[in-house]
Amino acid sequence: MPAIRNGGMVRLATPFFNIYGLLTLVGGALWSAWLFMRKAVLPNRVVGNVLIAVGALTIAMASTLTRLGVGAYLYLGELVAAGLMYAGFLMAARPATEAEAEGAQAVRAV
Repeated sequence: MPAIRNGGMVRLATPFFNIYGLLTLVGGALWSAWLFMRKAVLPNRVVGNVLIAVGALTIAMASTLTRLGVGAYLYLGELVAAGLMYAGFLMAARPATEAEAEGAQAVRAV
């Protein structure tokens, strides 16, 4: 049992936490994008949430490759993921145009 005493339990448990965190982040972003797309309001939030989900998947893939022994793409994956998630945040936080705001208010009234 030397592996358990030297932090082996933590190493064994982290993939499960990472997987649930990834599913929560990507699932939440895609669910939000789907809701905005279904209501046909604020298309910038649809695109922003999709970019955030793709960024999260990018870093997850780069991290998985590193765990499997192919670490050459980790820093590139982090850079691409950070760029995608930041662009998604900027896109989703952008103020709505007047037409988009009117459409959102019309949907709320229904």
